[in-house]
Amino acid sequence: MSLTTLAFAAIMTSGLAAEELKVGAVAPSFEVETVNEGMIKLDDFRGKKLVLAFNRAHWCPYCMKQIKDIQANYGKIKEAGAEVLVIFREEEDGEKGLEEVKKTTGAEFPLGLDLTAVETKPYSQEGFTTYVIDAEGKISQVLPGTKPDRPLANKILSALK
Repeated sequence: MSLTTLAFAAIMTSGLAAEELKVGAVAPSFEVETVNEGMIKLDDFRGKKLVLAFNRAHWCPYCMKQIKDIQANYGKIKEAGAEVLVIFREEEDGEKGLEEVKKTTGAEFPLGLDLTAVETKPYSQEGFTTYVIDAEGKISQVLPGTKPDRPLANKILSALK
């Protein structure tokens, strides 16, 4: 097999592996380390809605903007019957970086760490998507985002209705 054929095959299969999750799909299980809460699993949220957001690290201004906005509206999100979990994939400062996020944003919800997307690989290939997962563990909304434009609380609250 030629190098070109191998490269083409790798590109084609990587595209298949990177397919985003769709509404109605069962949310794939994961377990991640959090700051102050130890390990947390997706199954810990069964029975309630979950807003699952992905971010980069404490140094990302777009990430901090989204988290500050979610925190400012956290009471409304909880009133809508949902909890929030934000997972960081590039936070190389580990727990120290997550502590910085909590200090900077006042976040009262769990912050998880999954460097290189090992545990949460099926989710948010670009790292900017937010998911709403229903009480039965199915994806009820996919809220796409871009590097500078993450889903904010107004979109999240609309998705929770």
